[in-house]
Amino acid sequence: MKYVIRKLVKFFFNHWWKVKPPKMVSYWKYGESARAKVIEGEDGSLQMKIEGEKYPLYGFPRGHVLMGSLAKLKQTIKDEVFNQVFEKIEKLYEEMKFDVVPIEKCAPAIREMARVFDKLEHMEIQDDMKGRIRLIKKVILWFLQEDDAYRFRAQYFLSEIDQNKVKLSKSDRYFARGKYWKPDYDKFSY
Repeated sequence: MKYVIRKLVKFFFNHWWKVKPPKMVSYWKYGESARAKVIEGEDGSLQMKIEGEKYPLYGFPRGHVLMGSLAKLKQTIKDEVFNQVFEKIEKLYEEMKFDVVPIEKCAPAIREMARVFDKLEHMEIQDDMKGRIRLIKKVILWFLQEDDAYRFRAQYFLSEIDQNKVKLSKSDRYFARGKYWKPDYDKFSY
């Protein structure tokens, strides 16, 4: 019954999306840059009010950092971690795959993390990101299933997070739709 209701809801939203698609950031459609004003939010966070956009963008991504020092760090991480280390991790995982407990037999916390990783994978648009998430899922969940001490710490960490502070806001979804990611996966089939 739950499955049928979920399918009906998704069917409705898919047809509604064709009539009235969800709002999405659009400054990039009209030029390379947009005029923005840095403001302080009610919670004290830095936000950017971008001219012509419906919501403010939480944070203050600075171009010289994004394209300069952070770009170098991201490139190094991508080269060293994603390309080299992930390849090694994939080989090691293949050697140990017979030691892996099937997800349905894992601890409840691990099964829940697996469910969320599955959603994350389906929310990705690019195949290489889907593969990275799949590998991260396999390795992290196997590690946490077999090492109770780390699983307990991970469970505590995750249980202490205030969901109201980390869940995607309307503003976050609005800007995320333009980032090769499907934040509305639960409502629409992309």
